[in-house]
Amino acid sequence: MRETFLKRRPEWLVAALLLGAGCSESRIPVSLPFEAAFNGNPIDCSSENAALSDLRLYVADVQAKMADGKRLAVPFVEDQSWQTPSVALIDLENGEDACNSGTPETRSELTLLWPAGDVNSLVLTVGVPFSDNHADPLQAPAPLDDSAMHWHWRSGYKFLRAGIDTDDDGFWLHLGSTGCEGTTGNITGCTQPNRITLELDGFVAGRTAAVVHLEQLFHGIDLDDGQAGDCSSGPMEPGCKVVLSNLGLEAGPARPWLTLEPR
Repeated sequence: MRETFLKRRPEWLVAALLLGAGCSESRIPVSLPFEAAFNGNPIDCSSENAALSDLRLYVADVQAKMADGKRLAVPFVEDQSWQTPSVALIDLENGEDACNSGTPETRSELTLLWPAGDVNSLVLTVGVPFSDNHADPLQAPAPLDDSAMHWHWRSGYKFLRAGIDTDDDGFWLHLGSTGCEGTTGNITGCTQPNRITLELDGFVAGRTAAVVHLEQLFHGIDLDDGQAGDCSSGPMEPGCKVVLSNLGLEAGPARPWLTLEPR
């Protein structure tokens, strides 16, 4: 089972959540599915030749960029398990085959309270807001109670866990804030916050999926040299420079590793 710091509270009915989510403005519940791809093909934990070994990420600060340029905050539908109004966890690994270091529970979509009107693009952040990131995880609500997504020694969360296994090789990434000063609950700042804000064009409610392109995320990593590699967000780690650059966190152009696609 998915490891947690505290026992989960019972889930409420979605209808009840929507009723309490705010009736003062015109909002509709919208789902945004997440998928994984490698070289243009879907990939999962049991794919042949190249398989997913991990894919979990926190999403926060979702905004709708309207046609008039205004940005509207888009809350998540709270479900007591995968989403608070401000933070959500996507989990595309199932604990099987190449994902044997994971857990059986999965979550493949965001549920958003979407505004009415003409929307040009969707803005989101891969990461956990500073105040939540460095708070006491033992007191955190779901999904921030997932111990597999927390770095105790760095007093913060892993914003993104992603990995791929090939026949005799592989690579994995754990992304989170580094260079943080202080202790849990008393962090004053981090030299590398490592939150990633993306503006994604092409969102159509109910007709769009967010696709994680692993070949873009790991562009420049040799997956055929027979030597498995990794990156734990340390700027001096040999495996990190290329991947952090692909994410736009180091010098060099960011790769289109997360895009919106029609479905």
